Amino acid sequence: MIKKRKRLIIILLVIIACFIYLHTNSTYTSYESEVEGRVESEVADWKIKVNNTLITGENNQEIDIDTINWETDHTMEGTASPGTKGTITITLDPTTTEVPFDYTLTIIDHTINPDKILTVIGVENTLTPLVKENNTYQGTMTLDDIKSGKTDTITIHAFWDDGGEDIEVNPDEETQSVDMIEIDFKASQKK
Repeated sequence: MIKKRKRLIIILLVIIACFIYLHTNSTYTSYESEVEGRVESEVADWKIKVNNTLITGENNQEIDIDTINWETDHTMEGTASPGTKGTITITLDPTTTEVPFDYTLTIIDHTINPDKILTVIGVENTLTPLVKENNTYQGTMTLDDIKSGKTDTITIHAFWDDGGEDIEVNPDEETQSVDMIEIDFKASQKK
């Protein structure tokens, strides 16, 4: 009986040892799967035309006497004189643009720089109203406007105020080009 008891105790100790061994020495495995994927997305098209000129960077487009529609009957066509009013029309065409964008027009006129001849007396546009801050006008072209093929026409009303001063002109001197006004256009994707 003692032998049987000893054997039973030994068997129980072996079973307990096995149980403890299995319980404390659990094997953990990690599974790793390698997944290769390729995400491709198209980049949205970004092309804006200003007065039918595609803007692609920091290009300068001059507005001269021929691009101003003068409202006068006392000068010949294609010429300007002090005391006349005129309009400058700027058409923004998003062409194939696929994103909404904000734009700013910074206008340098006679009130900002005395070397300029024209003074801006009003600015208006055909889409959402422009927000004015000092000499900068801000506007937006929404995605709905772009999808429906709308263009934004900005009209700048200007006046050549000579202040009633007579200016002497020497006919023997070569005429210099006149610096009417400066307009800086910038566009950025709407965030």
